Amino acid sequence: MHDISIWLLFVFVVGSYVQSITGFAFGLIVMSVAALFSLVPLEVAAFSVSVLSMVNAATSLYGGVWKQVNAKNFIVYFIASTPMIAVGVYLLNFFGSNALHWLQLLLGISIILACLMSLVKPKKDIKPSRPWVYFVFGGISGVFGGLFSTSGPPISYLMYRQPIALSVIRATLLSVFFLSCLLRIVIMGVGGQITESMLWVSLAGLPCVFIVAVLSKRYPPKISPQVIKRIAVVLLLLSGVSLSLKALL
Repeated sequence: MHDISIWLLFVFVVGSYVQSITGFAFGLIVMSVAALFSLVPLEVAAFSVSVLSMVNAATSLYGGVWKQVNAKNFIVYFIASTPMIAVGVYLLNFFGSNALHWLQLLLGISIILACLMSLVKPKKDIKPSRPWVYFVFGGISGVFGGLFSTSGPPISYLMYRQPIALSVIRATLLSVFFLSCLLRIVIMGVGGQITESMLWVSLAGLPCVFIVAVLSKRYPPKISPQVIKRIAVVLLLLSGVSLSLKALL
């Protein structure tokens, strides 16, 4: 029998709720709280985020949403992202075994940067970005996706600058999240890095994420999603700073 912290399940619930309402922050919330309070090892938290985010994305893509993906740039993105996801997974294992404080510092800085990016409202470009831009962002997102299963902020910032329909942006981002998480899981599986603990934590999180997603759609909050997002960003900024200080002290 595996002991899974009730606090970790609570974090899954909160992260899923914020994600369902705002479309933002599930992975950042789970990773930041898990690392700050040492609820589970970072590699376990990252794997559970991959599994649960993949399920969330698959649910959202159901019904033909995936057909609106910007296929050309999607392919270019993953040409760069795929090998960098593997690099990120390797770095997670290396730092986790040899320099945990550096890994915590990197996570803290990543959270701070992701929050700052979310506060900046991207201005629409006049022309779509060239393929090489997707290649560069794919590499950056891949590293963070492999490390902490948080590939979203860079590619989200890029996509929301594009002069294309919001439905295409949403479908492309959901597809990116789904495939990124799937690739991360496959890479870990091929490398023999998936542990029983990772599977149990992910399994325990599934009903939390599913139930909250259903209830949040059926009973939306009276508070504006923008207000909830701002609160989440402030708390994440504080956790990122705290985690960075924890690593340095």
